Amino acid sequence: MSDVESDSDEWSDAEYFDDLGAFDLVNLNESERDQIERIIEDRNSSDEEENEVYNGYTPPENFVWTDEFSVRCRLPYSEKPGPVRVLDSSASVLNYFQIFYSDEIFNHIVDSTNRNANKKRREDANNNKGVWNDVTIDEIKVFYGVLIMMDVIKLDRDDLYWKEDEKYFMLGTRISDVISRDRFMQIRRYLNFSISEEDGLEHRNDKLSKVRYMLDKIRNSFKSEYIPHEEISVDESMVPFKGRLSFKQYMKDKPCKFGIKFWMLADATSAYCWNFDVYVGKYGTEINRTFGLSAHVVIDLLRGLENKGHCVFTDNFYTSPTLAHYLTTIGTCLCGTVRPNRRGFPQDLVKSKSEARRLPRGYYDWRQCDDMIATCWKDKKMVYFLSTCHIPEKENLTVKRYNKDGSTTEFPDVPSGAAYSKYMGAVDRNDQVTKLNKSKKTMRWYRKIERKLLELSIYNAYVLEGSVVEHNSPGKRKRDLLKFKLDLAHELIGQRRIRKRAGRSRSATSNQLLRLDGLNHLPDVGEGKDHVCVVCNERHLKFKERNPGVSYAENPFKRCKTTIKCEKCEKYLCCNTKNMCFKEYHSKVCY
Repeated sequence: MSDVESDSDEWSDAEYFDDLGAFDLVNLNESERDQIERIIEDRNSSDEEENEVYNGYTPPENFVWTDEFSVRCRLPYSEKPGPVRVLDSSASVLNYFQIFYSDEIFNHIVDSTNRNANKKRREDANNNKGVWNDVTIDEIKVFYGVLIMMDVIKLDRDDLYWKEDEKYFMLGTRISDVISRDRFMQIRRYLNFSISEEDGLEHRNDKLSKVRYMLDKIRNSFKSEYIPHEEISVDESMVPFKGRLSFKQYMKDKPCKFGIKFWMLADATSAYCWNFDVYVGKYGTEINRTFGLSAHVVIDLLRGLENKGHCVFTDNFYTSPTLAHYLTTIGTCLCGTVRPNRRGFPQDLVKSKSEARRLPRGYYDWRQCDDMIATCWKDKKMVYFLSTCHIPEKENLTVKRYNKDGSTTEFPDVPSGAAYSKYMGAVDRNDQVTKLNKSKKTMRWYRKIERKLLELSIYNAYVLEGSVVEHNSPGKRKRDLLKFKLDLAHELIGQRRIRKRAGRSRSATSNQLLRLDGLNHLPDVGEGKDHVCVVCNERHLKFKERNPGVSYAENPFKRCKTTIKCEKCEKYLCCNTKNMCFKEYHSKVCY
């Protein structure tokens, strides 16, 4: 907006309410007056609540910056980082996972799913046919174990996991041994996480009411089970979703551009997700007028870490002198890139494009105001930092950059920039290992959120296990997150096996591998003479399936009888000068 536009006669919301008495209210009816009075009362009450939350903090009117450095004392970090409760070395993967996804949560999912299924089948019986048996906690654990395996073995369509056709024998998985396709699809159709209608009256205006129970329970367990290191970082994470949703966001610089935005605070060392929140849009988020949305997010995520000496790293969306000044009052340091047009940032550090082009790479300058150090530094372009936990400069501190010809160049670096590069990427690292498969689409947004919570719980459990089990043992392959997921999926499934329906057996993957291995397949004379060749019978049935109504005489593939069988496969096959089915059965995938 230009300067002319900013000096116009338009009123801001604050100015309108402050000068409300200057307006003539004669023409307002009683209901309109009541509405205005309620707005004023809500504003006054919100001001009182904000003063309580922020301890009556009032930012300084002006920040005075100087080029003289004075040493400031900061609160030292004295916590012991790591898990709050350490399990012994005999603890299983499932024990770590159930620290977050406990039986209480699984019971809640079971109750919500059964309640949702019965309600839909009662209200819309025509679209909910078939037999439904209430899901149990063991069955829901099997369901989640299969979901984790589907994340490890990625196929574009879920029905392919149950494919047992001999033609596609390489697709074969063992998922069909633990749960049938129809039962899996049925549970997924009715899967639900919301609380009952009687208990949900207080959340009727909550946009996240469908997953509020899960969000609160898992967030509290994340915070109570781990003490983060001194360095922590705050950033946003995206959950892919392209359906219709009032708080769907678009972020052009993210790999996942459309979706649901998570605010996240992560440990800068282990990338453990310590706190998070879901952004539900500007009309569903309470924003403090002193700090604005970005600073309010950082302060809200830091609740529970006050006066412990942490240093939080943020990017230029969050960093501001007002936020840095407030965090020093609660014993927390701030370091991050900052936009030079933030209120209170020293403008004598800001360089124009023409000035920046003339400066050498590695140039820096700084200013100090109380505990804050503002720095400008030239890389390929000007970068601005704001820190309350670093000195302005350090001798022999350099950064290496690679040139196009492969050579390297070193030039001066600043302490805040070096620390930012080292510690800022925790949320991005967490996002990389907990990202969801974008090809698996769903119209139900709350399932995407719950799936993200599942992935975060798995990774946090992996971090907790790493405090007891050495993931990088010398001489052994690293125990990575993939191995942890495989173990977790099999422990959730346990020893469960389903009894398959009797009938004409299909050729399984193991039979395919057996008949095509080319080892010790010798013809032998079987017992009796009333045996039909397997290959001839299969060809006969396939032709009959493709040509319904054809008679036996019209079918070119006859069901030949034979007395010869394979010694290893125990299958009867033609083996004569007219039909050599024995050779085709042991050499062709599709005969």
